[in-house]
Amino acid sequence: MQNAGIELTMGTMIARLFIAVLAAIGNAGVPMGCYFLTLSLMSSIGAPIGLLGIILPIYTIIDMIETAENVWSDASVCAMVDNDLKGTLDDPDSHDDMPQFQGA
Repeated sequence: MQNAGIELTMGTMIARLFIAVLAAIGNAGVPMGCYFLTLSLMSSIGAPIGLLGIILPIYTIIDMIETAENVWSDASVCAMVDNDLKGTLDDPDSHDDMPQFQGA
């Protein structure tokens, strides 16, 4: 497969896919981390990185949308887990046999 004059074999594409997935796992909390990850992956395959200069001015907005989506999905999962586990976990206040802190 050829992309912008650069020949990419199936093995190269699969290797880059795994590298991108592994790098993205540790990239979630880094502001604009995806931009720099894309920059490094594009430069490693010899792709023209000047195209990212077009994306940079609007990437802040894209990053804000990605962050909002990440926060929303985390909150949704927390709400679903809370709903599914309601009434199945022990209430820590219901244990009378545990020593209580009396204060000074």
